[in-house]
Amino acid sequence: MRSQTFWLVVIALALAAIAGGYVSGRATGPPVMRSSAQPHVAASVHAVLHDPSDSQVADLFAEDDVVIDRPRTVSADWLEPELALVVGLCGGSAATDAAFIQLRQVGVPLAIDLDPRAPEASDVAALARESDDVVFVHLDSAPTQAELARLRKRFGDFSGIASRSTEGFVQSLDGTGLVFFDERGDTDPEEFTTVGIPIVQRDATVDDRTARTYIRFMLARVVARSRREGRSVVLMRPLAHSLDALKALIATRSVQFVALTQH
Repeated sequence: MRSQTFWLVVIALALAAIAGGYVSGRATGPPVMRSSAQPHVAASVHAVLHDPSDSQVADLFAEDDVVIDRPRTVSADWLEPELALVVGLCGGSAATDAAFIQLRQVGVPLAIDLDPRAPEASDVAALARESDDVVFVHLDSAPTQAELARLRKRFGDFSGIASRSTEGFVQSLDGTGLVFFDERGDTDPEEFTTVGIPIVQRDATVDDRTARTYIRFMLARVVARSRREGRSVVLMRPLAHSLDALKALIATRSVQFVALTQH
């Protein structure tokens, strides 16, 4: 009986303390778990931090969004993933660029984004034509018809013009039959399509960092996205680590590589 009385007193005191807390406005409850504002990072990305080959790429494309977020139709069914590869900017080293172009021998077509100011641009353009690959000539500003004629004389036939800008390109390319490659990937395509200019837009870049682990991770992300959204246009730089990661993906035979002219 004494024990029962003791516990009744303890319970009464506890209830009184709780009530007092609510009245005073200082009630305490179980700690609230708050999620971190930091985004979740996959384990494969953490590996980049410990990869001695890793560095941030600093070039013309460095400030662009890695993945372009635009409205796209998402399939209810899984699709066979398709990647269309653009390698650029090319022309700095014919030997380096040739290593990518030679992938045509294993069934991987490419588009070459050519820097006309690069020292070996003419040699790279010739290699790409021999391999029946698409050639885009990169320009910073819209060309005149005379400039287009000079580019054809220097590089032979090419498929289109690539640029990070769109200003003036609709007027320059109208009626030429050339394709416009939107390197940034964020322009309104109707500016071009309404006047009959074909436009190709970048969907992702996979090597804004140089670590093989990171590039493989980004390629895997692009493949996964393609399973839902269809063909993805991927920009890669002509770097040794990018080539290694691409070859590793090719070896898996898990994705179809298509030319930009295939729809």
